[in-house]
Amino acid sequence: MEYKALLEDQIFMKGETEGRIGTALTMLTDMLIDLNALEIYYQKPTSKELSPIEIESLRKKIIDLKSILQGGS
Repeated sequence: MEYKALLEDQIFMKGETEGRIGTALTMLTDMLIDLNALEIYYQKPTSKELSPIEIESLRKKIIDLKSILQGGS
């Protein structure tokens, strides 16, 4: 998992609940940045017909985030 080290550090520094929430917020922020970049890229008329491969990466991050919030690591 991409954020495993961050999660472990956050749990060590802030405790279980706050560490998971902090890591989840970091992941959400990163996903929003990625989505905004995709939105800007796909506003180009010539790019709209392409299928974004980045969506699969964002989907994996969402699944990882769900796992973190549910207590898995």
